Amino acid sequence: MMIKPQPGPQERFLASSADIAIYGGAAGGGKTYAILMEPLRYKDVKGYRAVIFRNNYMQISVSGGLWDESLSMYSGIRGAEYVKQPKYKWTFSNKASVYFDYLWRDDDVLKWQGSQITMIGFDELTHFTEKQFFYMLSRNRSVCGVKPCVRATCNPDADSWVADFIAWWIDP
Repeated sequence: MMIKPQPGPQERFLASSADIAIYGGAAGGGKTYAILMEPLRYKDVKGYRAVIFRNNYMQISVSGGLWDESLSMYSGIRGAEYVKQPKYKWTFSNKASVYFDYLWRDDDVLKWQGSQITMIGFDELTHFTEKQFFYMLSRNRSVCGVKPCVRATCNPDADSWVADFIAWWIDP
């Protein structure tokens, strides 16, 4: 099985070297698939850790959601192993890890105190608070040699804090 981005926005999102990249668009545009692809380029790097967040636990395990998509994408990769309980997690040849977790309340970020997360993903950024986003940025660090980054997806929402955050880029 060949895993590669679709030409266009998905490809540009995955090619970005920015510290923070946000992939927006309507439902069905391949945003979740793209955020799941990002950690695969570092699956053989010892100590690489990625965490992809949803707003609540059900959004991880819902039919066709993050976990289902990761099963179809990651299962064919040599050395890939998953743990579904107590946390949704993939490991790759015991080197890199991809976790799936949720941030419902602002205080949920506190369970990540002291963490070093190479890639932080927010699947549907507009569902998270500004406080959650900026706190998790303080966990975005790396000792594995890979530059830390944040990758996020979102549907357009002109009334969200995300719109204000990226306004400089959208409408200079």
